[in-house]
Amino acid sequence: MMPSVQPVASPAPLARLMWRVLPMVALVMAELLILSTLYQFENSFECRENAPPALCKMMSTMVLRAISVLGMLLVFVWARPGVMQALGVAATGAGRAPLGWLAMNMAGAVLLAAPWAILVAKVPAAMMAVAFAAWVAGSALAAVGALMVIAPPRAWAAALRSGGPLLAVGLVAAALSPEMARAFTSLWQWEVISEATFQTVIMMLNGIGMDVISDPALRVIGADGFDVSVAQQCSGVEGILLITLFAAFYLTVFRSELRFPHVLVLIPIGLALSWMLNSVRISALIWIGAHVSPDLAVNGFHSHAGWLLFSALSLGMIAVSRTIPWFWRAATDAPRAAAHAPPPIAEDINAAQILPFVAFMVTALIASTFAETPAVHYPLRVLAMAAALVVFRRLYLRFEWRLDPVAIGVGAVIGAVWLMAQIGGGADQTPLSIALAAMTPAMFLLWAVARVAGTALFVPLIEELFFRGYLLRRLDVGGTAMRIVAIAVSSGLFAALHDRWLLAGLAGVAFALLTLRRGRVTDAILAHGVANGIIAAWAAVTGNWSVI
Repeated sequence: MMPSVQPVASPAPLARLMWRVLPMVALVMAELLILSTLYQFENSFECRENAPPALCKMMSTMVLRAISVLGMLLVFVWARPGVMQALGVAATGAGRAPLGWLAMNMAGAVLLAAPWAILVAKVPAAMMAVAFAAWVAGSALAAVGALMVIAPPRAWAAALRSGGPLLAVGLVAAALSPEMARAFTSLWQWEVISEATFQTVIMMLNGIGMDVISDPALRVIGADGFDVSVAQQCSGVEGILLITLFAAFYLTVFRSELRFPHVLVLIPIGLALSWMLNSVRISALIWIGAHVSPDLAVNGFHSHAGWLLFSALSLGMIAVSRTIPWFWRAATDAPRAAAHAPPPIAEDINAAQILPFVAFMVTALIASTFAETPAVHYPLRVLAMAAALVVFRRLYLRFEWRLDPVAIGVGAVIGAVWLMAQIGGGADQTPLSIALAAMTPAMFLLWAVARVAGTALFVPLIEELFFRGYLLRRLDVGGTAMRIVAIAVSSGLFAALHDRWLLAGLAGVAFALLTLRRGRVTDAILAHGVANGIIAAWAAVTGNWSVI
């Protein structure tokens, strides 16, 4: 039988680098999702009522800045095979467990979350200064820690030096892109674009049957009591500038591998799509605010949709330029691709442990962006999880699957304790229960089946493969002290994804001990499945779905 917890190392340094990048991306996404939920849905703090507007505006763009800088850096590294190779070799030589840097990232995430406990509707100036300091320090620690987990400082320093002025200019432009966009907007009064955006949004809303009320003079559009102002910053000029910067940098660093002038046609296409997607975003914002929830529209969709669309458009431009021969010099890239080809994705145990979890987190982020009650759309998440798992089905079937009595007993205890903690919770009028009550019987049956299957089958497999199958084994490098650290880190990160974090942390420790007991992650999957199955069965029988 194939060992189910020991990763199969890929021979190429680039593959090793990839399996450092993907887990870190998944963890950063989890951190962003938790922070977003805390600050946008779990407190009454309004930045503009407690701090200067300029400071609030800067803080509101931090995610977009981070994505822009990371995108520029990844595009540069991707365009330099020597840099990628050096980072891969450095990551391999740095050992399996850069625990100090991982601890730095986690400390940064904790610092970013800490002000949540003290921020209320009205905050004293001194407390606001403390919160701002925590946000700045937390951002720096989390970002640096994440990068250093991937490769050590010397490797990154060498990569930055090899970039020269071009990389420096690109990174600075990415970091300052919101300010550049605002300056660009102020310098040029793009009345034509604003008017076109305004009229396009009206047409889109009319096209879906909404009764639109608009004020062309003030550029205000609304429906059913929810209004938005299509000001200069909403006209799409900022998105146009961001796409222009990204496209210019991408075309420059890949100039030897792209076909000119053919590839230049992507620039006007990207700009037009950026403007159109911005119009779609505003239309969706109004529809959600009018028909779903103003709070979701402002704190969920509006906060996430912009950078999600920018990221999707940027990746789409790259994909088109590299898949259509008219844009791409395929022969130039062939030697590099042949030299560093990774193993088939369906046969890579690292991918089988990481990618389903990435899909799990991406769907959670999308659900929180577009739904006031994300759990209502759980069937769609189940489909995404199933699609990610089916790719690696042959690998999973080669795991050593056994009905271990100890694992079953541990899972039963965890499930029972979890339910006992919920007794007397009074969940009759939660948003989820209200939404479920409004469903037709057929829709509710579909939802319930998906919820039970996802909770009892898919989630235990996905979470245990990542936290115990990959992360625990990567950190467990030998010795009692390191094993304790590995258990604590993997269990702590697992707990951070759950509302009842203390119980989840203790369950994570139990699952880790089960994995280490016989070297089989399948024992942890079994215990997790039993625990979740008991909880899901209770929810289905009692109708109290909030226990999941």
